[in-house]
Amino acid sequence: MDSESDEYTAFFQHQYPRVVSMLIAYRGFTPEIAEDAAAEAMTRLLLHWRKVAMPQAWVRTVALRHAYLLKKKQQALLPDPAVVDHGAVDDLAAVELALITGSAIAVLPPRQREVMTLTLVDMTPSEIAEVLGCTPGQARDNLAHAQRAVSSAIQKEAGGGPDTQHP
Repeated sequence: MDSESDEYTAFFQHQYPRVVSMLIAYRGFTPEIAEDAAAEAMTRLLLHWRKVAMPQAWVRTVALRHAYLLKKKQQALLPDPAVVDHGAVDDLAAVELALITGSAIAVLPPRQREVMTLTLVDMTPSEIAEVLGCTPGQARDNLAHAQRAVSSAIQKEAGGGPDTQHP
């Protein structure tokens, strides 16, 4: 194998699972759509490997766009894709915390929501900055603001916030 092939293989092995995770956490795509979109983006990247200056950002952008396309096609084929298996919910406390956290993240300003979501899929501020086109310092600042807002929202929802009145 040549060094270019080795570079792509190493990139693929490191980034593919992260791209899949990002798609699932970033916009709630199903694992199937996330895997298909990540595979398509990685295939397209291979075709343009020599030309792409920032492969990590490029592959994430292509994967996200492709995931939206796949989701749109899936929704056209399935009249009711939102099927919930209520019997699978075993831990009510974990579900409540996930809902509270999800609600808190959903109301964040867009940039803070993006930074928080990408952090949750194990990206560093430098990687987030590359994907979002900002500096690592800006990514860290947005993350700090987002963490404070989510923490405050969780405390209020759990009854421990400063606005909560106790009898």
